[in-house]
Amino acid sequence: MYSIKKLMTLSLLICLFSFNANAAGAGKLIDVLVNDSGLIELLGKKGIKGAAAKRTSDYVALSWKSLNMFGDRIPTKVEIKRILASISGSSEDIKIRNALKEVLDKPADSMNKKDVVSAINNLIWLANRHGKRGAVVLACSACVSDSLSSHGFKFTLEVLQNASAVRVLNDVLPRNPRSLKNFISERMGTLGVGDFSRVSADLVAPEEERALGLFLGLAEYGTRQEKKLVEAIMEISKTPEGKVELLNPKNPHKLWKLFSDPNFNRDSVNSWADMLHQVAKNSEGDEAKKRAFYKYLKRRAGDDPILNNHLEKMKIKKCFFR
Repeated sequence: MYSIKKLMTLSLLICLFSFNANAAGAGKLIDVLVNDSGLIELLGKKGIKGAAAKRTSDYVALSWKSLNMFGDRIPTKVEIKRILASISGSSEDIKIRNALKEVLDKPADSMNKKDVVSAINNLIWLANRHGKRGAVVLACSACVSDSLSSHGFKFTLEVLQNASAVRVLNDVLPRNPRSLKNFISERMGTLGVGDFSRVSADLVAPEEERALGLFLGLAEYGTRQEKKLVEAIMEISKTPEGKVELLNPKNPHKLWKLFSDPNFNRDSVNSWADMLHQVAKNSEGDEAKKRAFYKYLKRRAGDDPILNNHLEKMKIKKCFFR
């Protein structure tokens, strides 16, 4: 028979075990989103494992650091609520901010995979639009990672290392979304490449504006090679009359997003510039350049099954042409 002392000890252990078990599953989403190991564990429970989970955790940490007005670190829970409260802007900004705020206090384990992924998508979106620090820019996950896209992630947040891009993102582009819009309008007017006020969200979504601003900034602050690529993209954007319409619904390309690729290097810049000059030359007089673009790539791919597979994926994902 157990002594009173042993019974009390056993009861205490049972209580402690129950408390710890309940605590482990009772964390709110906000607690998980600021904890690297906790987030990776939650993602694993939702079927997102390995490299995909690690990359997602890195994007979340980068998003918090970018949004943090209090320093170059992941903000505290109290600071996060102040940061989100400070975000204003368009109806889309407010809608996405509110959607994230609504789920932060939900028990993480009770949320389904779709809701967790949606919350992370919203966080990355806000970091791209309202980030206060860092040479970061949003990219489409479908064009960056098949694995992330398959889980429902729409965006990635990439840190660019290119010196010119870093300078433009940190020192040239405004951080405020409204000021960024003004910058884009002024630069497009100065360069004579179209009227941004007439451009629909189909051609440039709000989350793509920073990438567009980067392209326009590099037209002035880029290296000689980068400016050569900018010129090639301008050539691709010419109408049959010879006028440059960078954002043209009849020629809806997204080639200005090339500089947002974190793997874009000097060799990439030169090869893309040469290719686009050829595409522009071969499609002279045509409004839409999509056909000439893929025809050129098909010719380069030849009978190589791997290259042709990549080409077909590029078409499906619509990374460069809608």
